[in-house]
Amino acid sequence: MARHPDHSAAFSRRDALKSGAAGMAWLFGLGHITPAIASELNRLAGDQPMTGARLAGILQDERTRWNALLAQIPAARMEEPGVEGDWSVKELVAHLTWYEQRVVESAAQVMQTGTFTRPDREGLTMDEWNDRLAARSHTRPLGEVLSEANQVFAQLLAVVAACPEDILNDPRRLGFPEDFVPWMAIANNSYAHYQEHEPALRAWIARAG
Repeated sequence: MARHPDHSAAFSRRDALKSGAAGMAWLFGLGHITPAIASELNRLAGDQPMTGARLAGILQDERTRWNALLAQIPAARMEEPGVEGDWSVKELVAHLTWYEQRVVESAAQVMQTGTFTRPDREGLTMDEWNDRLAARSHTRPLGEVLSEANQVFAQLLAVVAACPEDILNDPRRLGFPEDFVPWMAIANNSYAHYQEHEPALRAWIARAG
């Protein structure tokens, strides 16, 4: 089973709970933001507010790079365990898709109603929940998992591109602490999430020859 690393300098889910952002932190599936990822996000932001069009372009570029990595793996090997703990490539893809789907659903709800509903984690820890997601995808057909991943990402791009600039950049609009910027939460659960799992995937590809 896969476990998220405990980076001492990272802004973790526990940090979010302490900051009083529990609802929105889980809403966006807040993961570990390592110093390297935080630095990259700040570099992307620069001195200008993030726009939906700009963020969508970044997501598309990073998704293209991620898909090129997946393209190195034959379909016949995508269900072999061992990429992240016991997870296969298929289960890893399903894991990433679930978090992007939560962003799509939550952002759409915020833009349409100005409110949000916290997903129900049923009392499970984050790692327990991730293991449940992997178990759910274990018996799903590979083609279905890959197709869903592409469909959800297309929806994510559409939502991000249409998202008003103030919602992307102003934490107060969504009840976030002032140092937690909404667009960074989206990035952390999409392309930065790919980067989190990329080293393990590349190491598995190398071991497989």
